[in-house]
Amino acid sequence: MRESYKLIAARVGIEWKGRRYDRSRPDLADLPNQALNHAATAVEAAAAIAVTATATIPQLGFVHEDPSQSFVLDIADLFRDTVTIPIAFQAARKVNLKPAMSIERVTRREMGRTMAKDQTIPKMIARIKELFTSTELPG
Repeated sequence: MRESYKLIAARVGIEWKGRRYDRSRPDLADLPNQALNHAATAVEAAAAIAVTATATIPQLGFVHEDPSQSFVLDIADLFRDTVTIPIAFQAARKVNLKPAMSIERVTRREMGRTMAKDQTIPKMIARIKELFTSTELPG
């Protein structure tokens, strides 16, 4: 995943110094990390909708261990390299070019537009259904 961040940053044209931020003071992070935080929140909300729509259990995580949202976080992660990172980095680039813009506002608007256009929630629902209807065992 670290390589994905680097590759997407280079493709979008922003400087990437790594995933660094203080959870207690996220506003002190650089623009790409702030944008990632906002984008991740939006994708997690979309994943929560998909999990609810499929009547699956939010706590049923396969990778994450958060007691209340493990499965939501797992589903959100499936869209990290195709939705979260690219949109966050595009928002950071826009704000780099026009520093008076709000990184939160730009990121959330871009996320909303992209998720609506790309039908992200229906795609999440389809992925969840695939997970539970597959007749083949992984491996």
